[in-house]
Amino acid sequence: MIGFDSPWVLLLLVGLPLVYPAWSRRVRDRPPARLLRHPALGRDTDGDGPRGGQRWLLAALLLALAALIVALARPVWVGESVDRQAPARSIVLLVDASPSMSTRDFRDAEDQPVSRMAVMREALEAFIDAHPEDRFSLMVVTDSAGTLVPETDDHGALRFWIDQLEPGLDGSATALGDGLAVAMESIADRRERGEAPPQLLVWTDGVNTGGEMSPAEALTLARAENIELFTINLAPGDAGPAGGDPTLEDLARLSGGEAIAAGDREALLAVTDVIERHQPESDAPDTRRERHPLIAWFLALGLAALLVAQFLKVRLTA
Repeated sequence: MIGFDSPWVLLLLVGLPLVYPAWSRRVRDRPPARLLRHPALGRDTDGDGPRGGQRWLLAALLLALAALIVALARPVWVGESVDRQAPARSIVLLVDASPSMSTRDFRDAEDQPVSRMAVMREALEAFIDAHPEDRFSLMVVTDSAGTLVPETDDHGALRFWIDQLEPGLDGSATALGDGLAVAMESIADRRERGEAPPQLLVWTDGVNTGGEMSPAEALTLARAENIELFTINLAPGDAGPAGGDPTLEDLARLSGGEAIAAGDREALLAVTDVIERHQPESDAPDTRRERHPLIAWFLALGLAALLVAQFLKVRLTA
């Protein structure tokens, strides 16, 4: 069916009967050029309205005006309801590449010891595979923090760089506070631009041992910017933070996110399920109706009517 984005414009169609008498007189009284014009001959006053081609000229003019008014009302063809695809989410993966990630305190499927880094790579790739429509960026924390992979939907390229992660990639410390600050600054900038803020997942096995910003300062920033932190603790049995810094559980809980203690390989691979449970679900079906603008068609109709009117005008005055 046809709908209109500005239906109030259609009220102008009420004015067509008002312009008809004036246009009718103008068309009827217009003398053809082939007639001998002389004051003594006067004008043919027989008849009450336009005749023959004059009627077609008047109809073309009125059709052109009506088509223009309908085009101004922004007509659209509203089709059937279709399911709307869920918009792709943006997810920031903030990962720890400090030397402690080489510790082999996880067990693989054959009960053989494997490093924290190896299991984290496996869990990251499983998480990415579970979100085929989402966009990811990868940030790495060691002595400093930086973006290894800007936001992308190329999951193949993202997995390639995840496979390149090694313990002690660029230093010997864990600047967790700096990493959180860099990630949250990016999220805050996107929110200021009116974009949906990414989800932030922090994968680390230790506490803050370097950098300029402490986790406590990063938590203050997260709460000020209303950014939820999801923390995945790769070594929950390790000693807690020193100097009054919040634990990973505190960072998640106080920011409104969720903390995941991945004490074994199975728990780490189940991160996807935990994160998905935290996402709100809508009971209402996400559907939309197809909309196809028709304004170009009505503008074309109006132009065609004007061309026909011009042709008739030339014929009547030739």
